[in-house]
Amino acid sequence: MKSEFNLKQYYITIIATRKIIFRIILLSLLLSNFVNIGLRLKEQASTESAKEILNVYNTIQENTTNSSLEILNVYNTTRENTTNSSLEIHNTTRENTTKSTLKILDVYNTTQENTTNSSPKIFNTTQENTINSSLEAPLTEDEKINMKYCQEKTCKFVFPYYHPEQETRANIHTRSYTQLARSLNRTIVLTNVGNSRVQACFPYPFDFYYDIKAFQKQYPDIRFITQEKFFKWTQERKIKPIAQHSQMIQDGHGSLSLREKKFKGLYKGVEMSRREKKKYCLDKFDLNITDYKEFHTGIKIKELNQKAMLNLVTNTLKIPPIAESEVIMILNTSPKEMFPKINKVIPYSPHIIKQSKSNIKKLKPYIAIHWRMEQGNPRLMPQCAKRLVKEVKKIQKKYGIKNVYFATDFPLNGDKAQSQTFHKISKFHKESIEILEHIKFDTWVSLDGFSQIRNNSKYEKEFKGSGIQGILDKLVCINAKYFLKGPEGCARTSSTFTSIIVNERTKLKKKYDLINIVSSW
Repeated sequence: MKSEFNLKQYYITIIATRKIIFRIILLSLLLSNFVNIGLRLKEQASTESAKEILNVYNTIQENTTNSSLEILNVYNTTRENTTNSSLEIHNTTRENTTKSTLKILDVYNTTQENTTNSSPKIFNTTQENTINSSLEAPLTEDEKINMKYCQEKTCKFVFPYYHPEQETRANIHTRSYTQLARSLNRTIVLTNVGNSRVQACFPYPFDFYYDIKAFQKQYPDIRFITQEKFFKWTQERKIKPIAQHSQMIQDGHGSLSLREKKFKGLYKGVEMSRREKKKYCLDKFDLNITDYKEFHTGIKIKELNQKAMLNLVTNTLKIPPIAESEVIMILNTSPKEMFPKINKVIPYSPHIIKQSKSNIKKLKPYIAIHWRMEQGNPRLMPQCAKRLVKEVKKIQKKYGIKNVYFATDFPLNGDKAQSQTFHKISKFHKESIEILEHIKFDTWVSLDGFSQIRNNSKYEKEFKGSGIQGILDKLVCINAKYFLKGPEGCARTSSTFTSIIVNERTKLKKKYDLINIVSSW
């Protein structure tokens, strides 16, 4: 812009100069005529007049000359300034262009250098930003629901919804699943309980039998969720959660051993019918079961290798697409532990512990009897009862113990036995109980156990048959001063229930100065 302005000034000056020169020429001609006239007048006029005319001429000539010189000086100055200005403009423009070019080159080199140096950073930053962006992306409706129940965008569960055995063995199986949950990094669904079972069909939450907080302390690295919350999760989900179904089968074990296999291993399972789903209460859960598998112990194996079985199940469930499934459902029809045994018993619910302490306090010191009649010879029952009365009186006399606590699977609070597998209650069983009345004994019923909930219609079925009272019996037997179990022929000589009592009494013997660990009558 400055260069264009100076050029305009240059052309304007040239035009002005030409006009001045033209005027000078005209003045010169006029002066020339004027001089000629003066000369003529000089001859006619006086000398003074001529001098005046000459003086005027000289003055005009001098002024004209000076003016012309000034005009020429202005022209030269303008021309010089214009030339200098043009040179300055040219040089400045050239210099600026050169500097600008150098700057552009510097910018290019700097950009090239920065691009080379920052390429890995840009790639990593872009990758990191992409990851962060994806993490910060708005959650879907199902992801929001997952966050509500799992605190993560994706939920992964192990749901062991059925086990055939009663509470003592179900307790063992439930805690053994912590190993599976840990290896698969999945949350365990704490299945409902009732009638001395841990199964999805029962109405009571897991904490009706067990202390969830204490259980969590035993396994701080395992995540738990109650069946109630798990059920709500399945109902709230917009898209049905994908589930894989696994069945544990102990081959060679009668009616519980379905589709027997000779060898241990993984086999293709059979899809459940609607009737079967209803039987196990799976119809309540809104799940999309996409595949069925069976894990068999094999009938040719004399002794089940639980560690090998755990590895088989774990490795199988880690393989896609099973690994991507949100729920792994487990139907366990194996009475025997499929995984390595964990000796820590799941702690019982505070309200059960409170009731047991109340009963123990009322009885101390006392003799505890556990008589499981179910597997005894019915015809031997009366004779067994007579022997028991004799043994109890002997112990009472020897140790001065008056109180007796009687734990049994015989019906004490209705027509149903306190064992779901004790179906045939004969007249011999009833006669044996009448004989026992020769000694005064207490039961959970006579001690008014669970009085706060026992008369509640919600828990009526629980107290009419096997149920929570079995846990109470176990705890009271553990703390007895003297413990008796049924002999061969009269009762089952070994059971998990009795084993738990014996193990715990072994730990408590010195602390509470127990007279014995276990004896038969």
